[in-house]
Amino acid sequence: MSERMLSARVTMLKGLVFKQARATMVIALLVGLSASFFELVSDLKAERETLGATTVQILSMVNSSASEAAFQMNQELAHNLVTGLFQYQAVQSASLRDNFGNIMAHKERPHTETSLTWLADKLFVDSTEFLLPLFHRNADGSDEPIGELSVSLDPRTVAAGFFSRAAIGLVTTLARIIGVCVLFIALFYVMITKPLLRLQSDIGKVDPAEPGQCLLPAARSHEDDELGLLVRTLNGLLTAFQTGLQARDTAQGELTELARTLEQRVIDRTNELARQKDGVERALAQLNAAHAELNKVNRHINESIRYASRIQTSLLPDNSSLDGMLHDIAVGWSPRDVVGGDFYWIGRFGDRCIISVMDCTGHGVPGAFMTAIVASVLDRILHEHCHDDPAMILQLLNRLVKASLRQEQHEHAGDIASDDGLDAAICLIDNQRGTLTYAGANIPLLYAVDNHIHEVKGDRHSLGYRTSRADFAFTNHVVPMTAGMAFYLATDGVTDQVGGPHRRLFGRRRLSAALRDGLELSMHEQMQRIFLILSDYRGEESRRDDMTFIGFVPLPPVAAMASVEALL
Repeated sequence: MSERMLSARVTMLKGLVFKQARATMVIALLVGLSASFFELVSDLKAERETLGATTVQILSMVNSSASEAAFQMNQELAHNLVTGLFQYQAVQSASLRDNFGNIMAHKERPHTETSLTWLADKLFVDSTEFLLPLFHRNADGSDEPIGELSVSLDPRTVAAGFFSRAAIGLVTTLARIIGVCVLFIALFYVMITKPLLRLQSDIGKVDPAEPGQCLLPAARSHEDDELGLLVRTLNGLLTAFQTGLQARDTAQGELTELARTLEQRVIDRTNELARQKDGVERALAQLNAAHAELNKVNRHINESIRYASRIQTSLLPDNSSLDGMLHDIAVGWSPRDVVGGDFYWIGRFGDRCIISVMDCTGHGVPGAFMTAIVASVLDRILHEHCHDDPAMILQLLNRLVKASLRQEQHEHAGDIASDDGLDAAICLIDNQRGTLTYAGANIPLLYAVDNHIHEVKGDRHSLGYRTSRADFAFTNHVVPMTAGMAFYLATDGVTDQVGGPHRRLFGRRRLSAALRDGLELSMHEQMQRIFLILSDYRGEESRRDDMTFIGFVPLPPVAAMASVEALL
């Protein structure tokens, strides 16, 4: 065999026609054999049913003769009956017995030998034994058993006919499958493979240098199917290639022309850049001078703000002024910027002490100015007016801040330049009476008793604003103090912080839960824990406001009285 013929045969074996023929043959064989198998099972079932029905019919036909032979004990009649049953080729043995078990007639023939003996026995052995009881009808109408007729069929003889029919059916099925496969393969070759081979030959004739000049011809009778679509798509690609090649040639020509004038353009551009460089250097020098001046101004502003922070910090009281009055206290003051609008004040008056928290309008420098005004007004109230009535302190603070900011004048004159004020909470701890008196303006009091957090809401009325009523009377709330009680004050910078997966406010409910889970800690550790929880909750969100948190635990009444007596 020549090398060319061998190569052609290998190519044919790898081609679509051979693969399609092999796949079609395998699928058809699987389907045909599966159908033949189910058909054989159905034929086997029908064969067994027919065998049983035929045998029962034969036994029914000889029932009366067998009963007569058994009743009369006529062995000649019994022998003729048994011999007659052997006219049925499938009978292998037959016996007629009386009711005493004596054999009146018996005959049998040897088993038929076939190559499929084992299969025949397996398929029909359980359906070849038949037993016909024999009865005699008495005068009173009752049936008296007089014997039995047993017949055994040869499963090999029965199976021989079934195997013959099954072989003919299998050969017919295989012939039908092969015919269908050949027809399908030929049809596939004519309709698909042959047009594809023709298309392959036409593609090989395309000139790579000018692909668009030799388009592929449309396959006959395939203009509107997938092959026609494939030809149109390939022709579109060839046309696009031709267009791209032409555009490439045009671009190369333009590039050559551009290269001729590029040197002069480079020289002109270099001169222009030199002139622009001089202008940029002059502008950069001016920018550096302005930047230096801006840094100087910024440095002065930062120094002023830092100094303002020192001034604002000096306005805050020292916690040591309450030594001997409280069991534990922690103060967290954290402005959003260097300075802020939150302010707190703590101090003692004999056996009483005052703890207050204030949240002024704004934050940063404007808020810091407000805290300075509020600190001055609060100091005046506590030392010139009263220090033992939180509600009266708030009322005076409201009036004096409005007066300091001239809010009444702005309100009457319609001036909209200023509308500032604050929220506040004031606690008066009376160790002698064992009570804490609280008054609040939009800042609540939280306290812990028996591992539960309780909230005392103040009045919903701010201080100092133009809309704040000067005659508004605030309410005092008296809380009896017991040993171990803890009290908390916080500005809205704590509760109004946005965070969490849904960007919601931290809120008083989360604050109460965080406080309740840390009651066994010292007050300083509780404060650090709250600020850490807030930082985790805030995540990547920026801080919205200044934060002030004060937590304290008063002394038990007996210890407080002892401390006061020691001071006296």
